[in-house]
Amino acid sequence: MKYTDNDTLLLPADLNEILEDFGSLLENHTGFKDRESIYGSYKRNRKSLLVIFPLKVHPIHGITGLRAYEKYDDNGYVSKYEYRWMIIVPKQGIQLHHIISWGNEPHDDPDTPEEYRVNSEPHHHHYDPENRKNRCDNWDVRCLRDAFEFVKTYIESGEPYTGHR
Repeated sequence: MKYTDNDTLLLPADLNEILEDFGSLLENHTGFKDRESIYGSYKRNRKSLLVIFPLKVHPIHGITGLRAYEKYDDNGYVSKYEYRWMIIVPKQGIQLHHIISWGNEPHDDPDTPEEYRVNSEPHHHHYDPENRKNRCDNWDVRCLRDAFEFVKTYIESGEPYTGHR
């Protein structure tokens, strides 16, 4: 979906719909025992969602997953989100497991370096698998469905994600 502003109200992920539409991309891995897995006891309540969807093995990136974090406001809308395609086996630090991510954590502090400022603030895209600090505008991915649509192309084709804006 293409977003044209920063004020669109974001709805919580419908996990049943996500599983129905993207279940063919998922795979349970014996080396992945994370409690936040969609196959485990992931966290969902009226305030937040935290879940990892283990994906089919990618020929370049290996065993990856799509991690979804959503925080909900008092009206049930998403007030904060992060969707991260990451290497899940072997378990690594944030920079080493990073492939790509999208979020809306504000980075509007006056001391934020110019190269990290974006026009879509607070929505941003960590597009560089080699350097998670690099950020650009995010007008395309602001919900779990959008993130799955993006990642689906790479899982199905086997092409590597090499980073682009």
